[in-house]
Amino acid sequence: MNDLKNAKEKYNNIKIPKELEDTVSIMVKKNKPKNKFRYAYSTAAGLLLFILVGVNVSETFALNFSKIPLIGNIVSIVSIHGKKIDNDKIINTEIPKISSESENENLKNATDKINEEIQSIVDDYTKEAEKNIEEYKKAFIETGGTEKEFEEKNIAVDVSYDIKSESENHLSLVLKANENWMNAHNVSYFYNIDLNTGNNISLKDILGDDYINIVNNSIKSQIEEQIAKDENVTYFGYGDSNKDIDGFETITDKTNFYINKDGNPVIVFQKYEIAPGSMGEVEFEIKK
Repeated sequence: MNDLKNAKEKYNNIKIPKELEDTVSIMVKKNKPKNKFRYAYSTAAGLLLFILVGVNVSETFALNFSKIPLIGNIVSIVSIHGKKIDNDKIINTEIPKISSESENENLKNATDKINEEIQSIVDDYTKEAEKNIEEYKKAFIETGGTEKEFEEKNIAVDVSYDIKSESENHLSLVLKANENWMNAHNVSYFYNIDLNTGNNISLKDILGDDYINIVNNSIKSQIEEQIAKDENVTYFGYGDSNKDIDGFETITDKTNFYINKDGNPVIVFQKYEIAPGSMGEVEFEIKK
């Protein structure tokens, strides 16, 4: 990534311990006879090793490989792990790069667009995070804190992704970014890709024309069930302490979701969106 490679001059000579080296996981999706699989896998690994190490190795960035096979025969995913470290912070990144093995141009264009968007998100997020940390440190020192005390805060920035489900027909993944000292800067991005067309899969595609009512009714029912079962569960608009705060009302076509391994959409609300921060990110599976 450009901002990770273009580290500030004062950090350029920092030595990185061996245990903090980066790892790249190559996840090749193939469904071919074993002998062909081994040949394709070793060829891809060798090519990627040459390209990625040649492009990305620097004083603050190093790369390694581990192999994690996935099922299917439509797309390949290269998982690039990076780590940047200095006395103030550690920035960990794990970025998926999706490649289509299909002759479908729409799918290829879609995966290229997603890769560009993810890279842009990560670049912008890490740049903003470094700015936030720099400002935080400045205020901390100006109010009597010391360099050593700031270093002991062990500030970390993490960007990672999780493949929620995959099949011959779809890929669902979530990109997550967070700063361990700043809850308000934790975000998630959702990608549900139709591997036949390259289109984004919508809730309407899964649940039909009445998807808004279906999801709304399910979420409201699940909220009430959760509150009835556990006194520690709380949502805005429910209970004495939250009844005056607007709670969940309805989803929209922009509502975040992923597809789970059962093929059901799981609605996700970010921290503080419909519940107090103590609830964290909340999810609701909508069974078809």
